[in-house]
Amino acid sequence: MKIIPIFFPNAGCSHRCVFCNEWMATMKSFPKSVTNEIHRAYEFYHGDSNSELALYGGTFTALENWKDILEEAHTCVEELGMKGIRLSTRPDEIKDVNFLRANGVLHVEIGAQSMCQDVLDASKRGHTPEDVRRAVEMLKSSGIKVSVHLMTALPKDTKCRSIYSSFEIAKLSPDGVRIHPTLILKKTELEEWYLKGRYVPQSLKEALDWVSDMVAIFLNDRILVERIGMYQDEKTLANVVKGPFHPAFGELVRAALYRKFLVSTKAQKVFAPPRLRSQIVGRNRDLEIEFLPSDRILIEGKNGEVGFDEWLLRYVQSLKEMARCDL
Repeated sequence: MKIIPIFFPNAGCSHRCVFCNEWMATMKSFPKSVTNEIHRAYEFYHGDSNSELALYGGTFTALENWKDILEEAHTCVEELGMKGIRLSTRPDEIKDVNFLRANGVLHVEIGAQSMCQDVLDASKRGHTPEDVRRAVEMLKSSGIKVSVHLMTALPKDTKCRSIYSSFEIAKLSPDGVRIHPTLILKKTELEEWYLKGRYVPQSLKEALDWVSDMVAIFLNDRILVERIGMYQDEKTLANVVKGPFHPAFGELVRAALYRKFLVSTKAQKVFAPPRLRSQIVGRNRDLEIEFLPSDRILIEGKNGEVGFDEWLLRYVQSLKEMARCDL
């Protein structure tokens, strides 16, 4: 499936989160003509019958005329023969799911960011964890797929709070999740806090540790991890002040999870599909573990063979203890 995005930066947002500068993140302005913008994006991204139109940025369902825009977008999608529409919005702004469904919306991405109220309040999100639960349940009951966004290291966040948030989202069984560490963008309140010493961003090492554990939780529950890390190109990277940015962040996160697997099982050999060689041993070459091709992932160590799924189940159980602390 191919995503054809158009952006509505900060549009419809009733709150300005401390970390957000949506224009800086997307380098886009509000489209003057939705129809023209959709056709331009369709051509630019080489759209086809396997494409979904994505209405991104801001809070789409809080736009004053969101229904008119959605109807216009739906007309374009049908004319161009695309599969349907996905959109991003806040959990407290899910309105009229029947209208969404009737106008081609197949997938909604919910910006939850955290399931801890004090973290949401400190970040000036303006919604509650219960809003997230309600939104996911409403959309799922209407037959619309749901993805949930989570962020790490927001103000007042801790590792155990991020782990707790992951377990709470996993309970809702969304169709997918997206996770990225907080980056400090220019012209945000978070930048002011950082310059005054009120906020300390994560190191890359810390972010890899937190996010790899969060990924473990979702993998164990067979929930698709759609994206790890916030997309940045050369233009937008210039507006990142500080934070755990890396162009291969997702690859590093998965390598960090496999490292935990290899080290904790005292692996001597690892068997896995060849496509995973880079993540498992390529980025963990200091462990000097022999890689052998296999259809499934398992290690051979001093205590015999251990499968990755078997290890993952036990590892995630250990994370549940961490999720009870500091809340």
